[in-house]
Amino acid sequence: MIDLRNRAWLAWLQKVDPFSAGYLGCESPHHTIRLGTGLREFWAAMEPIIEQGDRIVGRMGVFGIGGFRYGSGIFCDADLAEQLKQQHPQWTAHLDALVTFWKSLEPGSRLHYPADRQCEDESLMSGLNVYWAGWGGHTVLGFDQVLAEGLEGIRDSIHAAQKNEMNQEKHAFRDALLRVCDGIERFALNYARAARALAAAETHEIRKAELLAIAGRCRQVPGRGARNFTEALQSFWFIHLLDGTDSPGRFDQFMYPFYQKDVAENRLTQTECQDWIDHLWKRFNDTRSWNVCVGGVKSDGEDGTNPLTFMALEATRRYRKVAPNLSLRFHSGAETAQNQQLWNKALEVIETGVGMPALYNDEVIVPALMRYDIPETDVRDYAMNGCSQVDIQGRSHMGLEDGELNLLKCLELALHDGFDPHTQYQLGSQTGDPREFQNFDALWQAYTQQVEFFTARMLNAANLVQQAHAETSPNLFRSLFVKDCIAEGVDFKAGGARYNHGQILTQGIANTADALAVIQKLIFEDRRITMDELLLAMRNNFPNESFRQMLIKAVPKYGNDDPVVDQLAARIIDHFFRHLNRYRTWRGGIYGGGSIVFVRAPIFGAKVGATPDGRKAGTPLADSVGPSQGFDTNGPTAMFNSVARIPQVLAQSTYVLNVKFTPQVLHKNREKIISLLKTYFRNGGQQIQVNVIDKSTLIQAKENPQQYENLVVRVGGYSDYFVRLSPELQEDIIARTEQVL
Repeated sequence: MIDLRNRAWLAWLQKVDPFSAGYLGCESPHHTIRLGTGLREFWAAMEPIIEQGDRIVGRMGVFGIGGFRYGSGIFCDADLAEQLKQQHPQWTAHLDALVTFWKSLEPGSRLHYPADRQCEDESLMSGLNVYWAGWGGHTVLGFDQVLAEGLEGIRDSIHAAQKNEMNQEKHAFRDALLRVCDGIERFALNYARAARALAAAETHEIRKAELLAIAGRCRQVPGRGARNFTEALQSFWFIHLLDGTDSPGRFDQFMYPFYQKDVAENRLTQTECQDWIDHLWKRFNDTRSWNVCVGGVKSDGEDGTNPLTFMALEATRRYRKVAPNLSLRFHSGAETAQNQQLWNKALEVIETGVGMPALYNDEVIVPALMRYDIPETDVRDYAMNGCSQVDIQGRSHMGLEDGELNLLKCLELALHDGFDPHTQYQLGSQTGDPREFQNFDALWQAYTQQVEFFTARMLNAANLVQQAHAETSPNLFRSLFVKDCIAEGVDFKAGGARYNHGQILTQGIANTADALAVIQKLIFEDRRITMDELLLAMRNNFPNESFRQMLIKAVPKYGNDDPVVDQLAARIIDHFFRHLNRYRTWRGGIYGGGSIVFVRAPIFGAKVGATPDGRKAGTPLADSVGPSQGFDTNGPTAMFNSVARIPQVLAQSTYVLNVKFTPQVLHKNREKIISLLKTYFRNGGQQIQVNVIDKSTLIQAKENPQQYENLVVRVGGYSDYFVRLSPELQEDIIARTEQVL
């Protein structure tokens, strides 16, 4: 039996893997305390790196064999262990034992489907076939307390909650939080010492002064409260960095008091502030940070637009990089000159082609969130994270992705009595031979039965993953910055956050609506074709092109302002989300969701055969809540009208709508496009994001990637460099309709 707490071994391990050494060397029997000790030792041992030109400092090192990420939880780097075995063969047995130890604590080690929920091969259902389920997820931390009071204030909150605590697990949890606070502070103080050492050797007076100022800021924050804007920026950056550079949330709101005070006291000009924001945007891009949210109403309902809102937009316009993912909230109560200025600034940035900002509508998202019993004052503080998921800043654990359902696959299974042509396996419920259906209602019942069957399977799996993360990978760091975790003595992953709702995404909305419309019209109403003929053509991937074109052209498609197919899309959404709301998360919330395609439209589409809308086998699904690629032929107004017919207030996690204009159209019609976007929001649209690029440029970039390395496009809730996308995703973006006016 290998002793992983042997002193000689731990002394050596401290040099190569301080996280593992800290965890193993801790005497406590509590997993939380040992994990907090490991994090403290890892951050304390991390070498501070300050590069020339850095004014906001902090760079992450890499974990050793054991580690922790916000998405995966505890993880094990077995490859590193193999390298160390080659270099240090005397520790081979210990390294093998360490790998076994950490793998036993990975969330995946706890995922064993109960027999009553298991099919012969669960992977045939999940794995981006019908659905996937379970991820550690994004969040949006609360920065207000740490910026104002520092870790001192957070420690005070922990000590106050700890008084008279009789529950040993809660006591151990808060003890672990204190150790995490110590690790954060030691990390920052290492940077203070490094900056002072660099200043002592610096011969350039301006840089010497910058380094001394950095040292002063790192001594002050985040240990104590920030006294000015630049200290607040540095404090924010340390916390953002150690969280894994996830999503800052409402940056213009939590930073504004420090900006306002410095400007009022003549310590900071707008030009100087913009320079700092520009530098921060560079750091965001260096670390591939996620979602920054600006604008919208404040918790009191007043307009939150301020100078930092515009500076964030300007930094995005100047840098034109893929990160951060900038989101901009609008609300109807701000029909002022400043509001029009904000729309103009947004379009100015969008016109650069960077695909940002994504635009969000408070008038739909606020009531959507209130459906989940969240008070309006908290709801108004929502922010996007990751691509486009929604959280309540510093109060919730609900902005992750708990799973995703392929609605078109559910229809395919309904058309084959639950049998999957792709896997050749009976995956779904046996809902009957569709050739015997006497009317459209019978098909609808079969489709909804498949949706409900797979929803239950998916959410069972998602809850198992949530439980596994809570048991193996408590997120102590996030528990410091999300309300109620400290007070309740319950970890962020275990339901300690104030709001613990789930988010399930959907794929294939437009394809499913179009396919159902074809069946309803051509088979059950007009009797123009039989179900047998349709199924045979689909099975052979439409060998007769004229038959396929008839399916495409004979029935109006979603995205063209046709009330029949649009109402089918609305019916699909209404059924799914109302059914979804019946389920509860393991963390104690309600399941809701949205439609954010990310990169998965081609991946899900590859598992679906030919479908009644004329789509060929294996081709990408429709993009989020938008029409099928190329099927919206009646212009942008018709497309917006169709999408607005979907009951978007049912989704609390965003219906993403991607729209593509050529640069020439946007440049010549900016005011018309602003009017279109405002009308879409007034009609019930939640979100919109705009690609400004022409098809010919995209085709050239695919053929000559070396000439277009900096070409940025909007993908499915985030922006990325076009030439770095998979060929399938590139084709998907090329195929999106170019809107004209």
